Amino acid sequence: MDLKNTCPECDSAIVQDILKGEFICSICGYVVQDNIEDFGQDSFISDTTSRFKNTRASGVNSISYHDFGLHTEIDSQFRDYTGKCFKENTKKSMLTLRKWNSIIRISSSKERRLSNVLCRINEISSLLSVPKVVCETAALLYRNYENKCDTKGKSTSCMAAASVYYACKICKVLRSLNEIVCCSNSIDQINENQKLASKYYRSMVLVCENDDCSGRSQPQQNKITDFISLQSKDRTLSKAGHNIANLQSININQYISKLANTAKFDIKIERLALEIAKKTENHLLSDGKSPNGIAAAYLYLASVLLGINILQIDISKLAGVTEVTIRNRCKDILTCFRITLKIKPSLKV
Repeated sequence: MDLKNTCPECDSAIVQDILKGEFICSICGYVVQDNIEDFGQDSFISDTTSRFKNTRASGVNSISYHDFGLHTEIDSQFRDYTGKCFKENTKKSMLTLRKWNSIIRISSSKERRLSNVLCRINEISSLLSVPKVVCETAALLYRNYENKCDTKGKSTSCMAAASVYYACKICKVLRSLNEIVCCSNSIDQINENQKLASKYYRSMVLVCENDDCSGRSQPQQNKITDFISLQSKDRTLSKAGHNIANLQSININQYISKLANTAKFDIKIERLALEIAKKTENHLLSDGKSPNGIAAAYLYLASVLLGINILQIDISKLAGVTEVTIRNRCKDILTCFRITLKIKPSLKV
C-alpha cells in the first residue's frame, strides 16, 4: 500500500503512532494504515551508544574488537530456546564446540596479542568513562602502529594505556597518563608502568609524525581524521587536517575546570581563573611548563583576589604538583602582567 502525506478524508497531515503501529490523521483521527512492521531498534533510547546495542539484527561492527565484532559466541548456560536444559551428552558436545570456537577465533600469536591489547583498551575506556570515540580511536591507533612496528614482547597493559592516552590527546579529552595507568595496573607497579607507557606513547607519536611528514602513510592518517569526523559530534575536528600534532593542543581552560570541579571550589573562583587565563593566553607563559601547575596557579591567584582562604598544599595535592611550582607560576604571572583591582565603596546607612 502506497501512503500519501495527507489524510484521504480531510486532506490533513498524517502522523505515526509508534506504540500502536499505525498511521493516523492528526485532525480527524482516521487510521490510514495499521499493523506496521517495525524494523528499528527493540527499545526507544536517545543515547547513541545504547541505541546501537539494542539493534534487532546482529551486533554492531566495531574496530575496538580484533575481529571487528563479527563473531559468534556459544552460551555457557546449556539451555535451548525454550529454556530447557540439555542432556549430559549434549552438554559435553556443546562444551567442546564452545572451546574450539574460542580457539578458532584467535588462530595466531599476532591475533592473540591484538585481542589482548584491544580488550585492555575497552576495559580502560570503561573504567575512565570516556566517550566511545576515544576507545575506537585508540584501537585504530594501535592497529596502525602494530602494522608499522613489531609489538612482540611489549607490555599489554602499558601499550593499551599509551594508546588510550594518545586517543585522548587527539579527541581533546583531558585525562593524564597517571590516571590511565592507575586504572590499568596495580598500585605497586604504577611508577614502573607509567615510565613504560610514556615510552610507548613517544614511540607511537614519532611513528605517526614521521609517516605524516614523509607522506608514506597518508591514507592511514586519513582514516584517523575521517573516523573522528564521523564519530564525534564536534564538526571542528574534521577540519583539523591531516597533522595529528594539531589535534593534540588542549586549552588550559579544560585543566582549570577539571581542577576546580575536582576540588569543588566556588564557581566565582573558577570564573575569575578562566578570565585571567583568557587575558594571558597569547603570552608565552605556559611554554615548557606543566599545564596542571599553570591551572593551579590561576586558581590560587583567583582565590587570593576574592579573599577566599585556600591553602597551596591543598591545590598542589589535587593538581599533582609541588607548592614550589605553584609559587613559581604565580610569580611568573605577576611578573609578566599587572593586575588592577577596582574596589566599590560600600555606603553605611
